[in-house]
Amino acid sequence: MKTETFKERAYVYLLYCVLLDIRSASYTHRIKWWNPASWVQAKNNVFEINNIADVFHNLPDLIVNRPDEFDEKSFWDYLRNRLPEKYEIYNKVFHEKINEIVHSTNGNR
Repeated sequence: MKTETFKERAYVYLLYCVLLDIRSASYTHRIKWWNPASWVQAKNNVFEINNIADVFHNLPDLIVNRPDEFDEKSFWDYLRNRLPEKYEIYNKVFHEKINEIVHSTNGNR
């Protein structure tokens, strides 16, 4: 299997994790109308969801339909600048998934 295929699969898994983060941040049942602190948290969650969506919204199209236009370094730099608190987590998830795919592929030979 080619390295590019490993990366595609790792990016798909990363997007899965990103969607879980968005889902988690979007739970509105935690908002308590009598608790202004919960309103602030809800506002922060909306900002987080927006930032995550801005970073990742073109990724599937670029990887699958326009791989020659995908600048991986620029993507990770943009992620680091836009979501510094999430960068390390997402980068670790991505690289761990690549390692897992490589090891499972090599073990099946």
